[in-house]
Amino acid sequence: MNLLSDQYDGTASHSPWLPHNGNQGAGYVVLRARAILEGLSRGSFRRSLHLDLLVTVLARVTMVLVALLCLSNIASAAESNGSVAGSYGMPKLDIGKGGHCVAPPEWMRINHMKVLFKQRDETVHQGIRAGGKYSLENCVECHASLSDNSVIGRPDSFCEGCHRYEAVKIDCFECHSSKRSVALVQEVPK
Repeated sequence: MNLLSDQYDGTASHSPWLPHNGNQGAGYVVLRARAILEGLSRGSFRRSLHLDLLVTVLARVTMVLVALLCLSNIASAAESNGSVAGSYGMPKLDIGKGGHCVAPPEWMRINHMKVLFKQRDETVHQGIRAGGKYSLENCVECHASLSDNSVIGRPDSFCEGCHRYEAVKIDCFECHSSKRSVALVQEVPK
């Protein structure tokens, strides 16, 4: 009997990788020849083909389940949009007086540091001390909490809430006041 051309008898279950017509072709012959050289019996060779198929199927099922889990998380995040401030994941903030801002909130989230740096450069380098609509003082006056008149100090404070969420250090208030000017006047001892 020639081991390289030994045909599959078709009585047991067989690998879907091989043709069902009884003629496995050159691919099967090459795989079987390698198995013989490695010392695998015909039964061990068949079991290894089935094990490879089982691993492949389990991997595919796992990938589909992970994809479905990710999609369900995205869908639930979209549904819970009412419980967060704006889009998915944004922290809920105490916006103080709030109302009409000097620019749309989406624009301010991206550009507030650019306009504050520009204001800083005009003040420090050019000596222009007129507040301007993008001054830090105006931001604090409008967005300081009504409960403590500050934009920092609590996880839901206007500045600190977003900067904690984004893991960005706020260094503005190492020199500047984080409280409204009205609150500062009230704190001065008589």
